[in-house]
Amino acid sequence: MTTGNRIPAKKSTLPPILQLRSKPSPMKKLLILVLILSGLCTAKAQTLQDFRRDSLRRAYDRETIFVFANGTRFAKGGKAYPSGLGQRNLQKEFEFSPYGMAEYRGYRKLKNISSILTVASLGTTIVGLTQIGGNRGRSYWAWWGAGIAIGLGNGMVSGMANNRLQQAVWIRNRDALTSPAN
Repeated sequence: MTTGNRIPAKKSTLPPILQLRSKPSPMKKLLILVLILSGLCTAKAQTLQDFRRDSLRRAYDRETIFVFANGTRFAKGGKAYPSGLGQRNLQKEFEFSPYGMAEYRGYRKLKNISSILTVASLGTTIVGLTQIGGNRGRSYWAWWGAGIAIGLGNGMVSGMANNRLQQAVWIRNRDALTSPAN
């Protein structure tokens, strides 16, 4: 009896459940199949609430706007656009929202007043600086004080204008999401 050509088999170090057999039992096959199918079903399931949330998110991304750079630019659908000369491009975004358009017009009025106050403040300050020489020392302080006062008033009007713009955008976005077209 010659056993010299045979290599002795090594014992496996794996636990008995993980050791390979010639054929897995039918019960193990069934268990593996059930686990795989249940994992796939739960991974792909989407409830109606999830679908509505996703469609609302897509509508929000597509239809709402965000104004930045002090009203000179706005973003819609993930792209940035210039507001245009006299903010005409931005104004077009408010056409379908009557209450948003009313707030936007209020913003434009306040913005125009703010621009006039800016020029007036700068003008009074420059006039005051020209009054430095000679006997006109008191008029320098009067012009300079008027320039400061107009500038402070301008800051208040500008802040009110920015608040109106934010309110107009909020109303417009609300109308964009609740309109029947979406």
